[in-house]
Amino acid sequence: MTKRALGLFIGALLGFQLGALSAAGQKGEVVEKNVSFTRGQTSATVKGIVQSRLDSHIFHVRARAGQIMIVQMISSRPLRDAYLCVNYPLTESGKNEGVCEKRKYNIKLPRDGDYEIYIEAIRDRIPYTITISVK
Repeated sequence: MTKRALGLFIGALLGFQLGALSAAGQKGEVVEKNVSFTRGQTSATVKGIVQSRLDSHIFHVRARAGQIMIVQMISSRPLRDAYLCVNYPLTESGKNEGVCEKRKYNIKLPRDGDYEIYIEAIRDRIPYTITISVK
């Protein structure tokens, strides 16, 4: 291997390692939970704290097309610090749809499947209570 080729190889290797370290440093904790309703109930409440804006808190709810889902997030922090997002199951063509940037949604569900409810946190230490109702 020539000196130039060796230099390019070492430069590329160092660049890859620095990029990997940078990406690894940006990972937060992922909290995922399936939300189920107590027999005879149509709603559930989950509480938690997003410790870091890099963390993800995701709740999965299975529901059917035509049902009404009401999702509300209560937090002592202002809306600019954290809000709620709801991702719908993928369409048949693989398109991703959802709603985001509020704290309360009243949605007539477009299709059967698993809906993802997650918190988009812009700041650290966001306490929350989420109430999910499906009728």
